[in-house]
Amino acid sequence: MMRMQSLSLLKLILLGFFVVALPLVGAIVTAINQVDKLAQDSGRALVAVQKNTGISRMLASRVTEMERSARQFHALGDQSYYDLYNKHRDDVIAILHNLRSASTPQNIQQLLAKTEQSEAAVFAFVEAGEGVSMQALTDTFAILREDVLEIVRLYNTLARDMSNAMPERADNLQSILVGQAVLVIPLSVGLAIVFVVAIARPLRQIDQGIRSLGHGFLSEPIKVSGPKDFEYLGSQLDYLRIRLIELEAQKTQFLRNVSHELKTPLTNIREGTELLRSISQESQDHEQQTIARILRENSVRLQRMIEELLRFGTDGEITSKSVDEPLELDRLVKKVVDKHELALASRNIELVLDVQPIVVSVDRKRISIVVDNLVNNAVKYAPQFGMLKVNLRVAEHGIHLDILDNGPGVQENEKDQIFDWFFIGQKPQDAIIAGTGMGLAIAQEYARQHQGRIELLDSEQGAHFRLILPLARMTSIYEK
Repeated sequence: MMRMQSLSLLKLILLGFFVVALPLVGAIVTAINQVDKLAQDSGRALVAVQKNTGISRMLASRVTEMERSARQFHALGDQSYYDLYNKHRDDVIAILHNLRSASTPQNIQQLLAKTEQSEAAVFAFVEAGEGVSMQALTDTFAILREDVLEIVRLYNTLARDMSNAMPERADNLQSILVGQAVLVIPLSVGLAIVFVVAIARPLRQIDQGIRSLGHGFLSEPIKVSGPKDFEYLGSQLDYLRIRLIELEAQKTQFLRNVSHELKTPLTNIREGTELLRSISQESQDHEQQTIARILRENSVRLQRMIEELLRFGTDGEITSKSVDEPLELDRLVKKVVDKHELALASRNIELVLDVQPIVVSVDRKRISIVVDNLVNNAVKYAPQFGMLKVNLRVAEHGIHLDILDNGPGVQENEKDQIFDWFFIGQKPQDAIIAGTGMGLAIAQEYARQHQGRIELLDSEQGAHFRLILPLARMTSIYEK
């Protein structure tokens, strides 16, 4: 295993391919050799048997000719027939010698020896000449013929047995090859599994490390064991973990400092707001009471945001895990619009509010931020004596919240970037402080967390933003 860890990923893959393929290649080579050996052995055996069968038949022919010459010599006493007999006899002896020198079964070897003895007996009778009767000579040749015919029969049987044995040998070879395959295939699969595990394990470790980083679990070191390429990647991930810890510490310290610095002036603002609220209640000035109420609500909201920042500096999370709950969306929209009452009145912006009573299951805080960011954006860009339209309704494919203003609208070259983080579009003419470039990005992110989205629609004048929530979020439509 240590040796495998020293290999690179490419070398490990090549080694795995070689090791897995080796048993298969070995089995293929073995099968080819065995089939080739079977073919060669069968071919040689058939050729030898056919050759010996032909020779045995030639032996029978020579014995017949030898008998004819011996009979003629015995009957006529002509020396030429004797010479012809000897010539045929020499052929018979040579044939018997060749057959005995060949690799043949034991029973054939014994029969060849017996045939040589029968031929010697015939030769003795022929040499005896007139002292032997024709009948005795015929009987002796009959024994020799029987032996030769038996030889021919045995060679024919051997050839037939050899032909019949070839399919059996082929079946045996097939069984051997199947057995090899049964052994080799699981072996190759096992080796492949070993190498897959050797590669998959560090991949799982890398995946777990990335998921840990994504979920913010930075306390555990990231260790990857395996090929050195993966180990190097694991060390880089651990370096990233350490850098994230350092950045997290810097961020936490920064947020603590900023939150602390914001709390002091906010405390003064809240004290002044409470004083103004008390004065307005005593004087019963309705306009001052409205201003004091709006200032108080927004200062309270700002204080909560600062507290969130402080908690973020402590816990590393701005809000706890989102929790969906039933929410009367129309009332939330009205409440958000009311927060901007002072801004609308100061700029004489006409509000056209048309909301359908709808109950949805959402995260109250996040949807409130989405609506507030959209309304705030529309109020900020609406001109003096302009108009703001807010419409909430249930459409065919979702819940639509449309917010329209008659301001300058979004520039054509800014439409593709309007929801990007930290993108700041054209500043309103009467704006004192430029935006942060986060409002619409946050709103879009929260909308997506609810399986919805925010769209910028075409409008003849001004901007037209639409929040779309899925119908699955709606729990009911109630009567006012």
